[in-house]
Amino acid sequence: MSLDTHSTTPSEPAAYGGIGFRADWSENVVTVLAACTGVLVVALFAVLMGLA
Repeated sequence: MSLDTHSTTPSEPAAYGGIGFRADWSENVVTVLAACTGVLVVALFAVLMGLA
């Protein structure tokens, strides 16, 4: 017969739940930086095409 052991602690700290800060926040930061970089490249291309 196996022992039934369940953890009584939550999987994420309670401090993260109050401010909406999840464990994968770094993935969101990378996504935002990639999107901003893409927008800047397209804007730069448009400006350079306008000068030509």
